[in-house]
Amino acid sequence: MTGERPQRELAEFTDLVAAVLGLDPADIVDLAGPATLGGWTSRKHIELVVALEAAYRVSFSAREVFSIRSVSDLRSALRGKGVLC
Repeated sequence: MTGERPQRELAEFTDLVAAVLGLDPADIVDLAGPATLGGWTSRKHIELVVALEAAYRVSFSAREVFSIRSVSDLRSALRGKGVLC
């Protein structure tokens, strides 16, 4: 089934983000970000980027790191690197 892979990838991404931020996966929605999630501090932002780099075997430039302002931005950055549907 073609829909299973994207759903699984999204669930794994969501679980990783939630774990790093210490939040419930249900809180990890596209528009959520540092301004709306109390657990997303500047320190957690860096921890999140490092965790994503390790999990997906990619590297983010400083410009990319500082341009991320939401969960949607995280997903877009990973899609841009060809590692997330």
